[in-house]
Amino acid sequence: MQCPICNVSQREAGKSYPERYPTNEDSIGIEIVGAFDAKAQAYDNVNKEQNNSLSWLVEVLEAKLSIGDDDVYAHGIIGYKQPSEGSSAQWKKP
Repeated sequence: MQCPICNVSQREAGKSYPERYPTNEDSIGIEIVGAFDAKAQAYDNVNKEQNNSLSWLVEVLEAKLSIGDDDVYAHGIIGYKQPSEGSSAQWKKP
């Protein structure tokens, strides 16, 4: 039996960005460390200092790489591991 996630990845690989989510080959991952609560199946919320650093880093990368906010995703939106990954991250400035 084939892996359903693998099938999605194979189908998506044939598409060009932005018609698909970015892959490891054409993206940069930014890790924000927080504890995982196994009982709640969720990561800790990102703290203010982490959000400030993330906002600065994304701003620099967007300028350097000529990309916009539409090109930045929380991992939980595009990954299959854990929906709460990055869900509380705030990289956009108000």
